[in-house]
Amino acid sequence: MTKILIIDDELIVRTALKGVLSNHGFEVKVCENGRKALTLLQEESFDLVLLDLRLPDINGLDLLPEIKKFSPHTGVIVITAYAEVKSAVRAIKEGAFDYLSKPFQEEELLIAIEKFLKFRDLERELKSLKERLPITYLYHDVIAESKVMREILQKVKIVAETDVPVLIYGESGTGKEVVADLIQRLSPRKDKPYIKLNCTAIPETLFESELFGFEKGAFTGAMEGKRGKLELAHGGTILLDEIGDLPLSIQPKLLRVLETNTFYPLGSKKEVKVDVRYIFSTSKDLKKLVEEGKFRDDLFYRINIIPIKIPPLRERKEDLPPLIRFFLQAFAEKYNRPIPEISKEAYLSLLNYDYPGNVRELKHILERAFLLSQNNQITLKDLPEEVVQTPKEHSSKLDYKKCKEIIEKELIFKTLQECQGKKTEAAQRLGISRKTLWKKLKKFNL
Repeated sequence: MTKILIIDDELIVRTALKGVLSNHGFEVKVCENGRKALTLLQEESFDLVLLDLRLPDINGLDLLPEIKKFSPHTGVIVITAYAEVKSAVRAIKEGAFDYLSKPFQEEELLIAIEKFLKFRDLERELKSLKERLPITYLYHDVIAESKVMREILQKVKIVAETDVPVLIYGESGTGKEVVADLIQRLSPRKDKPYIKLNCTAIPETLFESELFGFEKGAFTGAMEGKRGKLELAHGGTILLDEIGDLPLSIQPKLLRVLETNTFYPLGSKKEVKVDVRYIFSTSKDLKKLVEEGKFRDDLFYRINIIPIKIPPLRERKEDLPPLIRFFLQAFAEKYNRPIPEISKEAYLSLLNYDYPGNVRELKHILERAFLLSQNNQITLKDLPEEVVQTPKEHSSKLDYKKCKEIIEKELIFKTLQECQGKKTEAAQRLGISRKTLWKKLKKFNL
């Protein structure tokens, strides 16, 4: 049974909250001040704390780190007056899961608790999965040979089943939209609307009408009404791409939608209620934008509940061999040609290059090389100059050794596939002993 501790100095609030939560099957205890709460937290474990920021003996913001000190895995939902929202945002920075502004409805409280419990279960499942990750994935066009990408895929598979907002961030070309699409395809909403909105592609003057829609006559030229992206996504999922470019004037309105699931189309007095799963992506540093005053901190902490960072390709070069194989196979099918071989020199160049444009750049380089290749082989002359002329710092012995290991790992993996996992046969094909093969399998974590 979920145990909840209520810390509030008002007797009527404590009594009301305890009654509501007890009726919904929670085990509830109450405290009227911070000192008693800390004593109780040292004696008992709680899943969740409902913390009023205004207490007679200690400020809730000062109490929060003490709660986390004694009980780091206990969630905290802050209860605050509307005028103290900035304090609530600060509390989230200090480790609170969420906040509720007084007065709030019973339904709002229960939804906030349900979100926390789902998030806690998600964290636990992710932790247990990290120790039992499969070796290689090609999952809905997502390549994951590197450990970091395998962990991301496991995270995606879990969060897809929930309705918690997801923030995907990473450099341009890393595959943020591919990951967003995968979350949608794996979710219970997969057969519902999936709406995408690029925040950089719409002028600020048109953004509100595009997102919320408008009524006939709402502005000059509005000859008839139009439903916005949010309403079109009702029941399904919306992807707000490059959320870091969302105009400041729209940010508080989006925040309200996230908090209430309601909005008003332009020119309308009728409130629209929506049920939408939110996915956000950005190539910008949102924390830096918050510091610069270009992005609201309360909105940031609302959308940053489940962050997924896609690392640049240069930091996960283990993914290069399967990516190269995947793209060449795709191009062979697209152009109805056999899959070409790659010369050793060309392969080393492809592995050494840092790909500032990430996976998107790799794809374009390989497509060009595929089309230019002759005699069913890709050589150095088929690669762009910047790939072939690798800077000296990328041509060191260390890099060469790493490239050699990647090629060796790829060769062993491919041979094992061809031999259907039969190690004796694979060792014979590779020209090594079975004992040597076992050592290499252990070395490469195969």
